[in-house]
Amino acid sequence: MRICIIGSGIAGLTTAFALCDHPDAELSVYEQDVHFGGRADVGDGGEHCPRFFMDDYRHLLRILGMIKGPGGRTVHESLRRVRRLAHTETTGWVEISHLYRMMAKEIPLREKLRVLWAWRPSPLLAERHFSGRGENRYGSARNYSPLPLARMAANLFRSKTAFVLPGATDEYLVDPWVAHLRERGVTLTADRRVSRIEPSGGAVRVHTRAGAEEFDAVVVTAFVPDMVALLDASRIDHAVDEDGHTHCVAFTVDLDDREAVLRESGPVLYSRDGINILMQPDAGRCVVLCTLSPRTDEEYVMEKVRLHLDLRHPVRRVRQRPNQRPGEAILAGDYLRPDRITRRPLPGVYFAGSAIHNSYPIDSAEGAARSALTAAALIRRDLGLRTDRPRSADVV
Repeated sequence: MRICIIGSGIAGLTTAFALCDHPDAELSVYEQDVHFGGRADVGDGGEHCPRFFMDDYRHLLRILGMIKGPGGRTVHESLRRVRRLAHTETTGWVEISHLYRMMAKEIPLREKLRVLWAWRPSPLLAERHFSGRGENRYGSARNYSPLPLARMAANLFRSKTAFVLPGATDEYLVDPWVAHLRERGVTLTADRRVSRIEPSGGAVRVHTRAGAEEFDAVVVTAFVPDMVALLDASRIDHAVDEDGHTHCVAFTVDLDDREAVLRESGPVLYSRDGINILMQPDAGRCVVLCTLSPRTDEEYVMEKVRLHLDLRHPVRRVRQRPNQRPGEAILAGDYLRPDRITRRPLPGVYFAGSAIHNSYPIDSAEGAARSALTAAALIRRDLGLRTDRPRSADVV
């Protein structure tokens, strides 16, 4: 049975992982970018964001425990628990026991109220100039609907601890995962954009610049804007809109080896002035995410980074990911019901990704993994796939 997986983000990699132990399945993963990983890729602009793995990422962490990473350890074993530091006006930097400062018992109530007052959107952040749905004018302007915002708030009570990779996401996560799949016979091809899909008898025809191929099943794991573009190009009647997104500018900063902050024993998250700085001492760098800062230009952000980390030497390199395109952003829209994406049944086509309805409450790597495991289970059922070995992962 030939199966095509469109997209190599967490959902695409998880789908391939869940199916690669089936001897009857011939798997092909097509990625439109030159890098694998989807929004977990690391390109010339550096990291998409500081990548956190929450303590309730039950299914994703189990999968990462079966993938060998650098040094012979599994990807899961490479994860490091992150310390969190928040800044207060009265006591300076304070280590907190919760990932989010507003939930931390170490922060006095008066300081929390002061933070809430300071977070009132500035005229810059409050402006919403859209040339189309899912777009905005400024890198940290907010564009989301009330329901996903409520889900995010509710999740704060559940996720108290976070883990991070010791270095670059491609080195410690994506590359080992791709190698794992290739060792099991999965074909992964980068720079292979799928232009359209169409039914072809009992199969699904997939068109790329290399030509057309027929598959018994196709899994679309593209992020919502790319999914809409693919369905429109395929002239498939669907009910998907480009939901709201949050565009958060990210910087990857390589530091001078002499900086005192690099002598920390493990990763540390510093949060102040609407800027979150993840220090990764083992990699000699930090990843900066601008969420509510009044400006997102490099000059302003790097001035704040130098101040917050007490840097004494010029930085070695700064890379920037504007994350302005909807396909690069963070989803803050409503879940898509996979059985309601197409208005008419489309046999052989399945959907997965962080936007697909699943049991995890917010857009995340765990949500992408859970939806992918569900899609893989449906394919096993519909195609009658057999296995001679224990499966790598089970459906949620």
